[in-house]
Amino acid sequence: MMMHRQYLIDQAIIARNILRVALPLQRLRASATRPTLPETPTRFAIIAGDVTDPSSSLGDLAMFSALMQSLRAQNPDSIFTIIGERRHTIVVPGIGETPVEPAWAGKTGTLAFDELIRQHHALFVMGADILDGKYGAALVQRIVAYCNHSVLLGIPATMLGFSFNRNPRAPAVHALSRLHPHVTVNIRDQPSLDRFTRIVGVLAQLCADSAFLMPSATDPITEPEAWIASMRQEGRTPVGINLNAHALAPAIAEVGMDQLIDHFAEQFKRAGEQNGLAFMLLPHDLKSQSGDVSMLQALDQALQRKGFTHVRYASIDQPDKIKRLIGLLDLAITGRMHLVIASLGSGTPTLSITYQDKFEGLYQHFELSLEHTITPMQCLTDELLRKINDAFMHRHDNRARILSHLPRVKALASQNLAIATCGHTD
Repeated sequence: MMMHRQYLIDQAIIARNILRVALPLQRLRASATRPTLPETPTRFAIIAGDVTDPSSSLGDLAMFSALMQSLRAQNPDSIFTIIGERRHTIVVPGIGETPVEPAWAGKTGTLAFDELIRQHHALFVMGADILDGKYGAALVQRIVAYCNHSVLLGIPATMLGFSFNRNPRAPAVHALSRLHPHVTVNIRDQPSLDRFTRIVGVLAQLCADSAFLMPSATDPITEPEAWIASMRQEGRTPVGINLNAHALAPAIAEVGMDQLIDHFAEQFKRAGEQNGLAFMLLPHDLKSQSGDVSMLQALDQALQRKGFTHVRYASIDQPDKIKRLIGLLDLAITGRMHLVIASLGSGTPTLSITYQDKFEGLYQHFELSLEHTITPMQCLTDELLRKINDAFMHRHDNRARILSHLPRVKALASQNLAIATCGHTD
């Protein structure tokens, strides 16, 4: 019964996309003159990973920053438009205020997209982890329709490097399997590429996440950096910690939030005492439902109650600043993919809390052992302490390994910037 119900839901998603997006775009292509574009592209449209609030995730801001700064380095005249649900502006590190234009919801959004894309020279999609349908299959259906429409107008479309889990949503696979061959598909790790090729059957290329191209902030972040320096003067090694409700959902469901935080505090206290550590708590998503802020503040209080005072909560709202800070630490413990990317991109080793098939391929890029990952359910046991101790013991070797592979990974990330040419065939 449940399978039958899901099938009907999936078919409704596909039918709604045909009626509200695909057919209107087809009619617009048939009735309107196709745009004539200059040889040098300067105007770029970008579909946000979160169209409802493009700047709420620091990971998304990191990808925006990396892409825009890299394109502007190639052409200083580059200008950008982010596609979302409502008209406003966001501040992108290294770029400044950037407009968000409503070209998404319903048939009205479809018509707005057609008008908008004809004024741009290329389209980019923030792939990350949304294209397997985990966060909405209708989202993927519309993205594919927009990409196909773009290339059929002769405007290149690129899906920036994304991961692809083992169980993608059926409407997402349905849409992706119908991608126009001129749409450039970048996948950010080899296991995801293997799954995508097997399940979807569309040509794609290996890259690394575009966020690896984001530069660190250059200006000192006074108070947190002073705290890091003071901990080192006391003979303590600073380690970054991020907890979030998304990665730890199975553990929260098992024991509840309060017990989980108490367990983390006890394990971190023991690791801190055994290894002379100090902990910087770093939220990387500021949405209330993400849990980063509330969980880390609760962890701070729990550690203080247990008598471990070498801890500091750092409220930083820009990804380039977080990348600068995390580069000053010896180790990062997190379940946030883009915090891991910021850490590895700075040479700092990580212990990653894994979920959604995303971390295996990232570690492969650096030939790092999966021993330095941990599942949410393992976090409920003393395995957490063992993993922290092991990651700490191997931090110097892992830093050397990361730094040796980083130039190749950045070169793979740069492949996201290649803008293909495309014809006008329907």
